[in-house]
Amino acid sequence: MLNRSSAKGFTLIEMLIALSLLSIMVALLFASLRIAAESWNSGEAKISEVNKKAVVYQFFKRHLSNTKPFPVIPDQQQNNQQQDLQDVPKLAFTGLPQSISFVSALPAASARKGLQVFHVGLDPQKPSTLKVALTPYRQTESIPTDAEPVVILENLRHFKISYFGADTGNGDGTSGWVDEWQGQTTGQLPKLVKISIALSDDSFWPDMIFALKITGQPNTEGLVGEQNQSGASFH
Repeated sequence: MLNRSSAKGFTLIEMLIALSLLSIMVALLFASLRIAAESWNSGEAKISEVNKKAVVYQFFKRHLSNTKPFPVIPDQQQNNQQQDLQDVPKLAFTGLPQSISFVSALPAASARKGLQVFHVGLDPQKPSTLKVALTPYRQTESIPTDAEPVVILENLRHFKISYFGADTGNGDGTSGWVDEWQGQTTGQLPKLVKISIALSDDSFWPDMIFALKITGQPNTEGLVGEQNQSGASFH
């Protein structure tokens, strides 16, 4: 029969120490997992933020930078009445502080073919949302109201467009940044377009500046003919 005093086992103090160490290890493990999860979520948020900025930047770079001074195409009756009165073709380009309309082309793989008029601006019903609506480049005297808009960016706190050119579009020959571009009267596009964006989360968003490649007076007949032949081969 074994002596009770010689029986091996854990004392109460040893059990308490072991439990204390185990609880510390579990706490450290959960703290490490929480930090790892927060780092992962932060990284995902940063990647999402960078991707969002890249998508918006590429949208304007691809389409706005490739716009040309296309003239407005009125109906034939208006065209006959105004042909002798209008020395400078009215451009299908409207630059306002919070909206812009210009002519460009979609990629060949898109469902829409040929030149399109891009109408980019804040949603009147939801000013924190930036949308774009596309209409075919034809009757461009006015912005159609049946164009289905697509959301470009949400949660906007600030959105502003500025325009720069040798002639500010006011006919005074001055150069500089202006809030509106009246190129429809001069037959010229601005040289630069600057888009300033601020989101509601105050994340850093640098100003985007795009150079418009063609600013001279357009060849109306050539540009209209290009519209008819643009199709999927135009970029």
